[in-house]
Amino acid sequence: MLLAATITSHTAVGAVALRHDLDFIGDARVGYYGAQRDDRDGSEDSTDQFVARLRAGAEWQPTDTVSARLRVAGRYSTHENRNHFTVFTTIPDTDGLRAGDSTIDQLYLSFTPSDKWAVEIGRLQTSFELAGVSAGTLDRNDSPNADITWTDGVHAHYRSADGWNWHLIMQRNLQAGATNVRLPPLSFRNDSSRVSYFVAVENREPYGPVVQRAFDVSYLPNSLEKGGTPLGHVEDYIAMVVRLSAQWPIGNVGTRLLAGAEIGYAPNTPTKLAVGTGTTGTAGGLAWQAQLSFLDVRPGHSFALQHGRAEAGWLISPDFRNNEILYEIRHEWALADNQTRTTRLRRRDEMDRLVGATRERRDEDVFVRYTYEF
Repeated sequence: MLLAATITSHTAVGAVALRHDLDFIGDARVGYYGAQRDDRDGSEDSTDQFVARLRAGAEWQPTDTVSARLRVAGRYSTHENRNHFTVFTTIPDTDGLRAGDSTIDQLYLSFTPSDKWAVEIGRLQTSFELAGVSAGTLDRNDSPNADITWTDGVHAHYRSADGWNWHLIMQRNLQAGATNVRLPPLSFRNDSSRVSYFVAVENREPYGPVVQRAFDVSYLPNSLEKGGTPLGHVEDYIAMVVRLSAQWPIGNVGTRLLAGAEIGYAPNTPTKLAVGTGTTGTAGGLAWQAQLSFLDVRPGHSFALQHGRAEAGWLISPDFRNNEILYEIRHEWALADNQTRTTRLRRRDEMDRLVGATRERRDEDVFVRYTYEF
């Protein structure tokens, strides 16, 4: 983010130079959102609203190796006139805060002993996305679009000399629920599910046309209620993701084609009965997305085509709902270094009809949003 103001002073204490740097940070995202739903019972519903997400805070760096950050975030809509602030310990809705809610979404201490190592502890924002205009991920992406989620825990990362970045995240989960998207029948009622783990390795240095190579593993011990009830069998939930992106120039005016794909697999999934897609057998654990981005078709203008699907047993993506197929077209206009206008058309179809439903649900939506970083 861009910095609105910086207050700096230096004090020498013995051999340690203390830097009292205070940076003010934040962003504002506002836009229009319209949606049409053809529901499972044959009914239709439509929604249109103006939405906003406001985030503001400060970062303090007392030394060259230690810093701390505090940020407050709020989500608002013309459909909701309440304003409720609290330090949430779990997200109150499946995709994060509800409209009208605000909370502290960052509160952490960072230690960077060298240019290779860094450790952050506290309330964090973590994201591992496929490169591209539409971006998105099958596993970890706090606060996408206008949502507000977070990670409570520890994030350690190491950058090797050959450009590979290694990450370890240990996340705290409360019995009442998680702080980012974790769909049922994932649950943290079991005492041994209080800490979940995420390991990732990624390289974004160009290797020929390849510009992104990544592999992630999410491990949520004793969090999968296999049959959908707390009295049934509880097992570990593991999800593995691979990402790959490559880029080529188009013409000689700076336009580039960025093609990327991401595939994930969860070997241990709930029963179909637990997720409502059948009465026998287990739900599928495969998820994938593919994306074509046309960058700088005109200066500052980029476009993307995105297609993906997640089977009913894929339970951890904030961008791809389980048991759904996604189609998306997106345009992004970089108005300035700190200003972006984004337009999206999206359709999501259910893959398998739920038990008792007369048809599969279909959602179509459009948004036009403006983002300003300060």
